[in-house]
Parts: sequence; C-alpha cells; structure tokens
Amino acid sequence: MKLIFIALFALTFQAHAGCDISEETQRDYNQKYGDHISIETTLRDSSYYVVASLPTAIDNQKFKAVWLFADSVDEPSFVAPLETFQEGDMFLAWYEIDAGLIRRHFVAAKFGEDCGTSVIKEIFYK
Repeated sequence: MKLIFIALFALTFQAHAGCDISEETQRDYNQKYGDHISIETTLRDSSYYVVASLPTAIDNQKFKAVWLFADSVDEPSFVAPLETFQEGDMFLAWYEIDAGLIRRHFVAAKFGEDCGTSVIKEIFYK
C-alpha cells in the first residue's frame, strides 16, 4: 500500500518536480492564488474534520490533484493524496484526524499539465 502512495505521488508531481520551481516562484504562487483555496477545520469531540475547497481551475489550468503533507512539504514525515469530488464550481477534499495527532500540516494543490501551478497552504486547527 505504501508503494502505491509513493507511486501516485511521483506520477502526480513528477513533471512539476522536473520544472525546478524556485522557492520565490512557489511563494508567488502561494501569495497570488492562496485565497482561491479555502480550508475549514471543525473540532467535534476529540477529532478535527478538515475540508479543503479548491477551484476547478486557476488561470485556465485545470485542477489535477491535492495532497496532505505532515511537518514539511520539502521533507514530510507523512504524505497522502486526498480524494476529491466536485460540487458546483469547486472541488472538495476532506479528512478527519484525532486531535492528539495534530502537528504541522499542509495541503498542496496542483493545477495544469507538466510545469503547471502548485499552491501550498498550511492548515491551522482551531
């Protein structure tokens, strides 16, 4: 199962990684498009429910995938693709996590083919 996740991750971001996007360019993408992605957290009992709302496209680049990263995007301790479903003009992705397992988490959304745009947002549990 772990091998499947690694293969999916490699396939999804393979072309993007080969593009050698600079940290400055990534910061620009995050700043320019970050407000297009909404992340809501809700604490119920001892678990957080997290819902990410993503646009179907950014600058005519269609949405491709969204991933959850723990601790760091560059050197994560955990990475998982999030399943999405379309609702109206947005894609939604969600997950649930025990409040005791909270650490620093990020979502990374990819738009477009090859060297498209990626947007990274940190999740703040409230």
